[in-house]
Amino acid sequence: MATLADVAKRAGVSVGVVSRLLNGDDTLRAREETKQRVRAAAAELEYTPNYAARALRKSKVGVIGLAVHDASNPVYSEIIGGAQAEAAKAGYALMLSDVDVLARDDEMFKRFVSGGAIDGLLLQRAGTAADSLVSKIASGEVPTVLLNDHTRGAIGSVAVDDYAAAHLAVSHLIELGHRDIGLLQVDGPRSRAVRRRKGWADALAQAGLQAPDSSVFRGGHTAEQGYRGMTELLSAHHLPTAVFAANVLSAVGALSAAHDMGVPVPEGISLVGLHDVFVADFLQPKLTVVRLPLFELGARAVTLLLSQMENEPARHESIRTPAPVMVQRASSAPPARR
Repeated sequence: MATLADVAKRAGVSVGVVSRLLNGDDTLRAREETKQRVRAAAAELEYTPNYAARALRKSKVGVIGLAVHDASNPVYSEIIGGAQAEAAKAGYALMLSDVDVLARDDEMFKRFVSGGAIDGLLLQRAGTAADSLVSKIASGEVPTVLLNDHTRGAIGSVAVDDYAAAHLAVSHLIELGHRDIGLLQVDGPRSRAVRRRKGWADALAQAGLQAPDSSVFRGGHTAEQGYRGMTELLSAHHLPTAVFAANVLSAVGALSAAHDMGVPVPEGISLVGLHDVFVADFLQPKLTVVRLPLFELGARAVTLLLSQMENEPARHESIRTPAPVMVQRASSAPPARR
């Protein structure tokens, strides 16, 4: 069976270049001719990564952990699907757990990772104390990659393009004719919240519009938080003609709040959410959203983790392809005259 070294020798490049290219490292700087030469060499030698065999040789257990907040959250389903597919392709099983449960019994979690129950951990943070505890314990024992997180540091990370997604959502509302667009701000890791707010603000600024702090309300990342945020927004002295909810579950709660307060969507106020989930197509009205490549996020996170498990340094990546996609449904429309 051909090895990375065999492919590198045939292509006339280093083993590192072959590894990064065949693992889909978007940050690799190499000429297109070099990349084609590597791919051709791999095809000629019928090279296939055999992570399962490596796991056996290195006394790995063949299990990757995935820790999230509230596994019932539909946003995670595509991420889990992508991670599961990539892990299975590499010969690994995926073990799902809840961050808060792990943090609740930190001594048990320490024994779990130090005892070799998992070979690496994917962690979806929400900006809580539990996140800090779990990441500190895990990263001290096994390779760890943060999901949808732009943090730079010793722990690897991979994220979707939050800024582009937010910019696309607000640009859609501007194209419909809205000039006064509120924001239900997401919480969680600061980098994620900052990028989504900046996408909102920049889209408005590029259209010559204002993005005042008074138009920003806390939307959180749950339906309950979105409901409260939308209630505050609709109770404020000034009512915008549209709202961008920087999280889809927050948008679901916002839609419910508008209904309860007698503000019709989209006739009274348009609403756009971030991320697409199956329930968005079954709401009344159907929810307009920006779809992000979450399946690819999960798959890429596993690839980065496998790389770290091979003693390569932690990397930080942002998925640009496929780009965010606008999914227009019934909750956004041109503003009505007031």
